[in-house]
Amino acid sequence: MTFFIKTYGCQMNVSDSEKIYSLLEQSGFDAAPNDLDADLIIVNSCAVRQKPQEKIYSYIGRFSIEKIVILAGCVAQVERDAAFRHRRSPDFIVGTHQFHRLPEIIDTLKKRRQRGERLGFTRAWQELVPAFTARSSRVTAYLSVMEGCNNFCSYCIVPFARGREKHRPFSAIMAEAAELSRLGYPELILLGQNVNAWRDDREGISFPALLDRLARSTGFHWIRFITSYPGYHDPALFEVIANHRCIARHIHFPAQSGSTRILRRMNRTYNRNDYLRIIDEFRRLFPGFGFSSDFIVGFPGETEKDFTSTLTLLHRVQYNSIFSFVYSPRPRTAACRWSDPVPLDRKKERLHRLQQLQAEIQLANNRRLIGQATEVLIVEANPKRAGEMIARTESYRVVNLETNRPEGEFTTVEITAAGPHSLRAREINS
Repeated sequence: MTFFIKTYGCQMNVSDSEKIYSLLEQSGFDAAPNDLDADLIIVNSCAVRQKPQEKIYSYIGRFSIEKIVILAGCVAQVERDAAFRHRRSPDFIVGTHQFHRLPEIIDTLKKRRQRGERLGFTRAWQELVPAFTARSSRVTAYLSVMEGCNNFCSYCIVPFARGREKHRPFSAIMAEAAELSRLGYPELILLGQNVNAWRDDREGISFPALLDRLARSTGFHWIRFITSYPGYHDPALFEVIANHRCIARHIHFPAQSGSTRILRRMNRTYNRNDYLRIIDEFRRLFPGFGFSSDFIVGFPGETEKDFTSTLTLLHRVQYNSIFSFVYSPRPRTAACRWSDPVPLDRKKERLHRLQQLQAEIQLANNRRLIGQATEVLIVEANPKRAGEMIARTESYRVVNLETNRPEGEFTTVEITAAGPHSLRAREINS
């Protein structure tokens, strides 16, 4: 039997798909090059927003009943009844804590096509490590250190889709990191819904201490971590970053709103001033430190004054990039039960203004880099331009350049041109 995995959503979902791929490969299944040639389709889904969720059902609807379709991940976990009501419903749904059951589920489905589900949560960490052949990149290695969330932000479905926080044991993290370093990965990204909440109580190790151990004992050129929750910030992180140049001078630091009033309604545990104090300390200690962020526009009750506070936060922080969305009500969350006085056309207009401002900020800041030399990591061939490669800076900016270097190598370039979303460069040390 051949399989194909379609992945929607965040880096955590990409990492989960690598684990699923590895499980199936080790169980004797063969990967198909595309969904048309596969006997089995596994859709690893994201439930953070409504629109991508609709795309998932549309994708499933493309397949005939001859193919086995399994809906896995967050949508499967929170949309059980809705998933089975569609015209072409999945043959089975598998929740976020049940990926390890997939080989036996598939064996059962091969014998008898009986619709079913595996959705139970478990508080125990499921140790699933992708084989090298299952990794989606030869440049960036994803390593999960925790899963789930205890915060219950009023807009967020993650606690219902991923469960409460589970922290991976320190020894398991170090063993996988050592193997990835041995395999020659230049970049490591630690993953968790609230990655900076990680701890190992038995070993007495916090997240900054984990970073310190990884930086001391592995050979990665860059170590990154996502996503960091501002309310969990530990000042010890500053010293660890200062001690290790391999920890990238960039952090994804979701603000969600620039308004303290809206942050309170969102049930975030920090306010605007708390957030800015952390940003300012990063910039004081590490000049040029880069930030990216997430923003929700049109949250229930957001006034023009609240929205203006978000715009001023963009001006103040000067983010390298942001992800921004119109508020999407999610089932089971507190906010989905609230009245929403913000009209949809006003939400869309605010989103347009936010994205336009951010594009202007990025363009101005990127233009200031023209003529500067910077180190970049070659990530992949440019699919639109023969002979050109796509690279990334330490601050996660996209750089296009002509080079004969393969993916995974570092090189120094001079920035020659800039747009709002990418840079162009020429290699200096070719």
